[in-house]
Order: sequence, then structure tokens, then C-alpha cells
Amino acid sequence: MEILNHLKDMFRHMYWADAQVWNAVMSTPDAERNNKLRTQLFQIHTAQYAFGQVWLKKPLEIPDLDKFRSLKEIAEWASKSQDLLEQFFKNVGEEDLDQPVELPWAHRLEEVFGKKPSASTLAETMIQVTSHSSHHRGQVCTSIRESGGEPPLIDFIAWVWFGKPRAQWPAIDSK
Repeated sequence: MEILNHLKDMFRHMYWADAQVWNAVMSTPDAERNNKLRTQLFQIHTAQYAFGQVWLKKPLEIPDLDKFRSLKEIAEWASKSQDLLEQFFKNVGEEDLDQPVELPWAHRLEEVFGKKPSASTLAETMIQVTSHSSHHRGQVCTSIRESGGEPPLIDFIAWVWFGKPRAQWPAIDSK
């Protein structure tokens, strides 16, 4: 199997896991009033959206969290962000994976650590998006449990065992 197909599977899992988490969030008592949860969810999709914008060579325009009046509005934006990533995948090929990707926020690392970041490839940034999202989904699952909800099973291998289902966003639409 080509590397690109593995990466596409990682993204399909990410979409599915995100949707599973959102479904759990929407059925969690007091989720709407949990600012920590709101911030964590926004962080996941801000990263996905930002990388998608970079890969598609679009202007980096990240909305403010305060723009969203409800979790439902954040979930709708998150779902559309995944559509943006799907648009990117329609035109990427195996030969693109080793191409360097310049991240507009990389200079912040130099400011913090005093060292210019090494170049990163498209494949490396794609792995970053899925691993970063996984990390923050874990935080969200902890917040769901702390808020009285039940976090979903979202492991990659569980997704494989379930037959690699497509993402379903039942809490916001019929996607």
C-alpha cells in the first residue's frame, strides 16, 4: 500500500473520531457551559483548518473562538473544515509527499526556542495534524467524563474493526 493511502486512512479515522467525540459532547450534561471543553474542541479544529489552508495555499484566516455562540456552531465549522481537507486530498499525489511545506507560524518556535525549525514535508505535516488531533481528542474525552458524559471508543484499531466507517455528525446534520 502506498504511503498516501495510509495517510488518507489516518485522516478518515480522524474525521470519524472527531464526529464520534462531537456526538458524545452534544449528549453530555452541561457541555455547553464547559469553557474548557469548548476551548479544547476549538483547538482541534483550528489546527486542522490552519493546515488545510496552508496545503491549499489559501490565506490563513482563523476565526476567533468568541465568534461561535454555541458548541453546535463550532461543530458545524469543524465539519466544514473537514470538507476543506477532503478538497485537498482530491489533488494530492504520492509524489507530493516529500515536498517542503512552509508553515506561517513556524517562526514562533525560533522565538521561543532560539533555533530555526528544520524544514518539514507535506507527509510530516499531515502526520502532525492527525497526531495533534488525537492528543486533543484525548483531552476532550477526559473533559466529557468530568462533565458526566461517556467518552466514545475512538482508537484507530477500533475504527478498523468497525469496518472503517465514514464520519457521521448526527449531532449537527446528516453528513
